[in-house]
Amino acid sequence: MKKDSMIYFVGFMTDIGFDEFVVKWEFYAKQVSSSHHSAVLQQETEAKTRFKYVSQHKLKNDSISFSFMKGRSSEHFAEQKVKVVNLGGYSVVHNGNSHSQENSENRLIAFIGHNDTDISFYKDLLPLRQTNLYEAYYENCAFGYIMEFFPAEKDADDLLRQLKSRPGVEVSVYRESLAPHQ
Repeated sequence: MKKDSMIYFVGFMTDIGFDEFVVKWEFYAKQVSSSHHSAVLQQETEAKTRFKYVSQHKLKNDSISFSFMKGRSSEHFAEQKVKVVNLGGYSVVHNGNSHSQENSENRLIAFIGHNDTDISFYKDLLPLRQTNLYEAYYENCAFGYIMEFFPAEKDADDLLRQLKSRPGVEVSVYRESLAPHQ
């Protein structure tokens, strides 16, 4: 990822399955899609956070206005089965891993609260090449930081346990369910 990009995270709270969800997600993803935008959809593999799905929308800084639901006043998809939570725009602080398929099985996403300012704790958990760190760009972002970890399979459970024990952190295992969408 380039320094001139912004990542917008959108969380989805729902009980519907992937096949039904992705049709609804693609409808909105296509509406916000442009030559300055790409999106990746990730699905939670274990029910650990409130977000069953998370999408990341990469935009260039010159297009920092973003709305996933574009023009809709509701925060829900049709029939109210999916609540859309705009987590906000985040700047890329560190990009050690760029969504490679071989690492998609062991992707932990940690949503780190605003009160946790000891970011060195997270940086010391894995080598930097196995992490991506995003810092809230706006004051109204849902979290202070969002961090992706790509641990080796043997380290995944221990890392998940360490992150869960940290106050103010929501963490779960996700897998990339839809390749970059443009």
